Amino acid sequence: MVVDRWFPFFDVGKTLEEMDRMFGRMGQPLELRSVPRGTFPAVNIYEQDDGIVLMAEVPGVKPEQLDLTVVGDSVVLKGQRQEEEPPEGNRYYRRERPVGAFTRTVTLPEPIDPASVNAEYKNGVLRVHMTKAEQAKPRKVKIAAAG
Repeated sequence: MVVDRWFPFFDVGKTLEEMDRMFGRMGQPLELRSVPRGTFPAVNIYEQDDGIVLMAEVPGVKPEQLDLTVVGDSVVLKGQRQEEEPPEGNRYYRRERPVGAFTRTVTLPEPIDPASVNAEYKNGVLRVHMTKAEQAKPRKVKIAAAG
């Protein structure tokens, strides 16, 4: 007799997606997962001084296969992952790495100056440095004393 045991952490990601879907009907989504499963490329975005840095993991993609566009407060990263076939006579047991064209659009927390964008690619990681647009930068206001 085979007995299946219930294991609550078997697929936490799937459970979180289902909770987002269910509770999203009643109001705001919970957003327990920041991006849907399988989203490529994975990105980190953080603030640095008066700018924003976006880091994207794009292993196996050459810099010339990437296209980066910045408009207002959005960054669009497009690219192509080439398919690698196993040597003749071999076959895959598991194939989880997606291949083909991809597009990832990310909305930034602040508008940026498109002329300030600088991108570097090293060891499969794309690092994009962007300066916030002047209207997005904090401005110190002098307070005048009323007489």
